[in-house]
Amino acid sequence: MTGVRGPGADGGATVVTRAIEELTRLGGFFALVPVGPGNPPPGLRSFAELYERPGLLGARIESARQRYGAVEPRVCASVVHLGFAARLVSPSLAAACAGVVLELPPASLFWQDAPDASVSSRIAAPRGVEVDPADAAGVADLLRGPLVEHHLRPLGAAVRSGVKVSERLLWGNAASAVGGAVQMLSRLRPEWADRADAIGTALIGRGPTASLGSVVRPDTAGPHRFFVRRSCCLYYRLPGGGLCGDCALLDPATRLGQWRAAMAERPL
Repeated sequence: MTGVRGPGADGGATVVTRAIEELTRLGGFFALVPVGPGNPPPGLRSFAELYERPGLLGARIESARQRYGAVEPRVCASVVHLGFAARLVSPSLAAACAGVVLELPPASLFWQDAPDASVSSRIAAPRGVEVDPADAAGVADLLRGPLVEHHLRPLGAAVRSGVKVSERLLWGNAASAVGGAVQMLSRLRPEWADRADAIGTALIGRGPTASLGSVVRPDTAGPHRFFVRRSCCLYYRLPGGGLCGDCALLDPATRLGQWRAAMAERPL
């Protein structure tokens, strides 16, 4: 690809450190906290374990089932999957907008293993390659290895090994995680809106997420982006769940009203 700038004389440490600092400032699902060398702090498990030991995911899904009550296992599986997918996609896309494609070895990426804990992400010895965010297609191609193949694909396989749930639904969740990250970045960092849109659109436009959703810009005079998915995560089946903002089941008038309300809000 033409947009790779290379690691530089310091092996990429400076640009990666800056990108991690940017993720910290963004907070929320974008945050990716470095951990020191050696054994991770108590309560953390690697994503490699998550993919290789289905019982870990099964415990998270069972915890969700107990919290929500009498709900189909596939509904809880989808909710848990979407939470993990968002924690993987958000820092990856934001770092790419900052000019770095992060390496995310599953054995070096960690999550908090506690029944009621959020899926917070930690990383040991963060590394990456500097890229030109303007080369959206090239950046998306670089992201497919560390994000799609090393994480989203084994994550979906691990979920489906324990619960009967549609593979297309899970890839729709992955596309939704990308779209959600684009939407949040367009609000948090409006100067990144165009690059987030372009990289996110290129990322989901090929492979298993192709045709499962699209980024939308209702007002070309503003930075706000939204996402419309073409499948359903089943959240509406939870007690009091309702329809998600990007749900395929929303009628156009309701969706447009939600977009207008969001665009009228003060910047975060």
